[in-house]
Amino acid sequence: MPLLPGVQRLIDMASDGPSLADLPVEEARARMDALAVGFGPGDPVGSTADIGIPTRSGPLGARVHRPVGAPELPPLLYFHGGGWSVGGLATADALCRKLTARTRGIVVNVDYRLAPEHPHPAAVEDALAAAAWLDGDTDLNPGRPGILVAGDSAGGNLAAVVAQASRSTDAFTVRAQLLLCAAVDLTHRRGSYVDFKEGYFVSTDEFEHWISLYAPGLDLTDPRLSPGAAPELAGTPPALVVTAEFDPLRDAGEDYARALRAAGVDAPLFRVEGQVHDFPVLGDLIPEGDAAVDALAERWRTLVATTA
Repeated sequence: MPLLPGVQRLIDMASDGPSLADLPVEEARARMDALAVGFGPGDPVGSTADIGIPTRSGPLGARVHRPVGAPELPPLLYFHGGGWSVGGLATADALCRKLTARTRGIVVNVDYRLAPEHPHPAAVEDALAAAAWLDGDTDLNPGRPGILVAGDSAGGNLAAVVAQASRSTDAFTVRAQLLLCAAVDLTHRRGSYVDFKEGYFVSTDEFEHWISLYAPGLDLTDPRLSPGAAPELAGTPPALVVTAEFDPLRDAGEDYARALRAAGVDAPLFRVEGQVHDFPVLGDLIPEGDAAVDALAERWRTLVATTA
């Protein structure tokens, strides 16, 4: 189907300014922060608190959203997008509030360290430390063991890495993963990466720029960089994989869903037609995206219910 009207308006608006890949990282961060203001307030939640997660590298910023009433799901650890180099708690705040309200579960939005000041594996180390902390926190996770992980774009990459790591650690257990337009394969050169290389909100030049900041000179087939390149996926936690029709990362995400299913993992795929990369996060900037968030929240609750 064609681009949705709200999506086209967003693309037209984004085309007025320079590409994030052409800006110094501090300017790119400021532009992302300004854009995030337009994502909207999200849904009302029971309470919100900013906290520090203890890690070996120092306190890690996080924002905890609690639903109205008793939580009905295990706590969800959320990793924001932004190419591992821009974005923060505000970037995913509206979506985290929606997930809190619509799934009726606690959502912990994590402010992991960013490149280029902190290249790989800093973000992965933060994500793993946050997972271990949340699984062991008796306030947020009284029914342990077991947490949920989620993320969009670069954050979806981190969520997938954490989910795979849960197979070989006693530090935490991941019950399910929600991958939103996730960057699961940094070697991605599939059809959608060519077909939608520019003119669809986020360009492949921007993806390449962010990868160069996050993983300079590294082997991109390493599963801690490209979880989709892992040689063995059996035992990976169930995954809801969400893709967008006009996203350069679409085919890599859908290939990952198929590979998970081939390995015996419950991995339903939800492609949203007419949308672009990271649409679930963009909130009020794409009015048509809210119905898709409703649908993915319901699919997520269904998937999590099967992991009990």
